[in-house]
Amino acid sequence: MGRPLRLAGAAVLLAAAALVTACNGDGTTPSEAGAPWALDGLAAALVAPSVQASVDAPPAKGTAKILGIAEVEGTDVVLAVRNDICEVAFLAAPLTGAAATAPISVGAQRPTGSVYSDSHQGFPGNVLTGKYTQASAQFPPLRFVAVGCSEKAMAVRVEGAGASGEARKKAGDSLRTWRDGQDLVMTVGNPEAIHRVPASTS
Repeated sequence: MGRPLRLAGAAVLLAAAALVTACNGDGTTPSEAGAPWALDGLAAALVAPSVQASVDAPPAKGTAKILGIAEVEGTDVVLAVRNDICEVAFLAAPLTGAAATAPISVGAQRPTGSVYSDSHQGFPGNVLTGKYTQASAQFPPLRFVAVGCSEKAMAVRVEGAGASGEARKKAGDSLRTWRDGQDLVMTVGNPEAIHRVPASTS
């Protein structure tokens, strides 16, 4: 029943090492005219030092700004931005100490220049307003994960959490979660940049 690995828009980044290859040698990616990124301007969520250290462990380059964390099926889903990339990483919950290597993650670039889609068909177009990039991958034991990245918000869709699965909010002032059929959706960012108003939040 698992869906095949699917690449849509931005390249899927399956590990922090792959994130490094998407960056320049100094750990940055070019942005359009050097304009500030509204999503990067959000306040970081308050997280334990071990969580921050795990997300930033080698071979990751640079410090991630963690914007929200939700627990799904015993896994902490970490929504963050780093080097002009929206990144979702997966940590075992509860974390007993800082990880030696960065967790598995998938990332989508900030939608600058010609690297974007604005067709607004399916996920994340039915969640994010404006231009966005997207990436997706299989993440056992969860069946499928997709991330969407826009100028003012990011969204994550998780399949395979089960009919009774929930996304329990652990950190992040702007984090919102809701069910969409059999899927779980998590968003961070400006509420005005998020299409869908959930029927109920966790």
